[in-house]
Amino acid sequence: MRSLALVVTPTRNRRLNELVGLVLLLVAALLVLALLSYRSGDPSLDTAGARAVHNWTGRVGASISDLLFQIEGAAAFALPLLLSMLGWSWMRSRATSAPWIKLAGVALAVVVLPAVFALLPWNLHLFGALPIGGVVGTLLLDALTAWINYPGACVLLLFLAAICVYLLTAFTFTSARQWLLVHSAPLAAMRDRWHHWRRGRARRKAERRAAKVMAREARATETAQAEPEQAPYAAPDEAEYAVEPAPARSMMAPAPDGPAPGRRGSFAEMHEPYTTVADGWDDEAFAAEVGSPIAAAESFEELEDEIEEAPLRPQLVALPPRRPVAMVEEAAPLQAADGAVETAEFAVLPATPFDRVPALAAPAQAAESGSGIRFAQRADANERHITMTAKTVNGFESAFKLPPTTLLTRSEEHTLVREEALRAEAQVLVEKCGEFDVGGQVVQINPGPVVTTFEFRPEAGVKYSRVTGLAEDLCLAMAAESILIERMAGKSTVGIQVPNSERETIWLRDIIEAEGFATSKSKITMAMGKDINGKVVVADLATMPHVLIAGSTGSGKSVAINAMIMSVLFKATPEQVRLILVDPKRVELGMYEGIPHLFTPIITEPKLAANALKNAVREMERRLKLLASRSVRNIDQYNRLFDTQPTLWDEQGVEEKPLPYIMIIIDELADLMILDKSNVEEAITRLAQMARAVGIHLILATQRPSVDVITGLIKANVPTRMSFRLATKIDSRTILDTNGAESLLGRGDMLFLPPGTSRLVRVHAPFVTEKETAAVVSFWKAQADVQYAEGFLDAPKDANGREIDGDGAGGGADENDPLFDDAVRLVFEFGKASTSLLQRRMRIGYGRAAALIDMMERDGLVGPPEGSKPRELLKPASWLNESDEALR
Repeated sequence: MRSLALVVTPTRNRRLNELVGLVLLLVAALLVLALLSYRSGDPSLDTAGARAVHNWTGRVGASISDLLFQIEGAAAFALPLLLSMLGWSWMRSRATSAPWIKLAGVALAVVVLPAVFALLPWNLHLFGALPIGGVVGTLLLDALTAWINYPGACVLLLFLAAICVYLLTAFTFTSARQWLLVHSAPLAAMRDRWHHWRRGRARRKAERRAAKVMAREARATETAQAEPEQAPYAAPDEAEYAVEPAPARSMMAPAPDGPAPGRRGSFAEMHEPYTTVADGWDDEAFAAEVGSPIAAAESFEELEDEIEEAPLRPQLVALPPRRPVAMVEEAAPLQAADGAVETAEFAVLPATPFDRVPALAAPAQAAESGSGIRFAQRADANERHITMTAKTVNGFESAFKLPPTTLLTRSEEHTLVREEALRAEAQVLVEKCGEFDVGGQVVQINPGPVVTTFEFRPEAGVKYSRVTGLAEDLCLAMAAESILIERMAGKSTVGIQVPNSERETIWLRDIIEAEGFATSKSKITMAMGKDINGKVVVADLATMPHVLIAGSTGSGKSVAINAMIMSVLFKATPEQVRLILVDPKRVELGMYEGIPHLFTPIITEPKLAANALKNAVREMERRLKLLASRSVRNIDQYNRLFDTQPTLWDEQGVEEKPLPYIMIIIDELADLMILDKSNVEEAITRLAQMARAVGIHLILATQRPSVDVITGLIKANVPTRMSFRLATKIDSRTILDTNGAESLLGRGDMLFLPPGTSRLVRVHAPFVTEKETAAVVSFWKAQADVQYAEGFLDAPKDANGREIDGDGAGGGADENDPLFDDAVRLVFEFGKASTSLLQRRMRIGYGRAAALIDMMERDGLVGPPEGSKPRELLKPASWLNESDEALR
């Protein structure tokens, strides 16, 4: 039986597999020719004669085809099909999963398939001589008909045929759903492009509409300022803005010229802005007076846009402020010397939404102060996206399909940039800085998905530190949650980053479909997110090569880690990248259990995590020796050696194969450092120093960035840092060596310190939902089963079977150490257990003393370490005497 399983299992020599596959395909082709050219009159095993053989494969083919048709009937054509499928799997060197189940399916099909053909009515015969179901099908159908009648036999045989298909193929309902998703990806991409085009068209129409409204109202403002009219009297204690009804075209006409501004007249003259007319209407005069949208339209599409806005609405009329915006006091009534009320000029406000704009800001002043401000276009405004379909990647031993991006959610269109509101904010910013004698002006506004950057150019003699010291005051003036201030690289301006009132959600699909990610050749490319200007940020983990992440609870740290793992699942196969996930909290990374990329089961115990790190060090040393033996410097050069196929008898090619990258992701480093600091810190340090060349990379995350967790040794060897929102400036300086992380917004907002530089980059991490993660995980689970590395979570042992300590050598003591009993007596005599006590009293080294203390902990004599304090004795003082008496 074992030999039957070996028939469907290819070897590790690809050229030998191709040779076996070609032989099987040849046999299948000859068998097809024999079956197609069958003639009942040809000589066979049960028919003798000297007649000529008409079969295309001669007497052998005639005999085999006659035997198969008599036994299996029309089901004999399934045999060359099975041989072809087996030969193709050998050609591709793809191992057959569950070979025993496949063999059981073949055995069942040999019996069931002829009976299914025998179910067909009309008493069909092959070539007019043989029954279509053969001997097997006829006998089985007759037996079933005798027991459960013909309808019952039909139902049972069809059910058994479905079972055969289920056993012989990799069909599952989950895989069927994934197949539909994969093959519908082009249609989904076309649908997405059509929706994208429609949203873009609607956005362009809205922009044209807003531009026309602003231009028309600006012209109205200029006209009102050039030829001011008398405004109705407003009492000093009334609201600053009054609502005035707009004229109706069908009933009202402009009134004749009234009295000049400041001129006294009757109350009726002052409050008669319109007169009713019955005839003599002049369309051109009315269009010139009120700015008719129909008269201003230049095309049918523009006319359609304007008609949508044609319904009349109240217009805002504002009196000029008596004081500047920052110096608001109670205004006195405007009266002439003789007590008559003077009329005031008025200006029409532009129809723009007010978002954090002071209620008393004059539009004319805001426009004048913002006349020199430039608006920068967002970096992702015209970015090209590449919809990724399921692509097959042929590996060294098997082939996999990468998941399509249609499994992820596409983001909506960007929100429109409200230039007038941003200009007003810039004016408030300049005025607030002026109150603290920090003169300057805003020269450029850079809108972004989460924050808007105002480029502020200080006046000569203003120090940069004075600008950064105004962060809290600007937060108060702008009604913002937090504001970051930093220098603009390559410019003589200071960037003031103000949060947007409506924050965009950055979806993972936008980053993965970006050209920078899709065209990256590295298999461990990370989707970082977008920067403050909307530019997509990706990073190659191979160049980092290790990452240290910090962030408080709810800051988006875990979501960003999930986005990094998802980036790998969209970019690499299990033969290219393997994952070691350490999740002490047991709830963050459990959704990835069972994917074929896992190198070990998801680790939740700190002791197993320490063992995994030690074994990773041993794997690093093994890979370094392997690279040295092949005279290559890194893992990429080593894997390129396998681009050329080995010879048929190349034994070295049979033993070796390409090395996958190994990513070790630790979701919470603090738990490991508390329980086993010495071993964990030493293993992380060794991996960070030497593992880059062999493709082993670390991603360390913690929500408690204190100096006892992120030690100086770890920081010195992990140059790449990411910090999400933290509680204090001390935590920010611990992870980034500078302030800033305490002023982040949360929800994925982070500061990224790339390798080889000291300049921070503010990035907004992408968001991925649990539903999207589950879809991608199901896609990979449907392709292959997970294969864990055996013994990787066990404590490493030396040649003598003893556990290896952190130095990579056997411990200084074992179970038969002659000093163990003396050490136990010494500990119970002094009532405390510490390595320093054993070193002084027994005159031994630190390694042996620590090993003796560990042996006592394993035997339950002393408790776990408590920092610099001696360990607690778990047994009473009388226990030692009782043990001695029991041994006597």
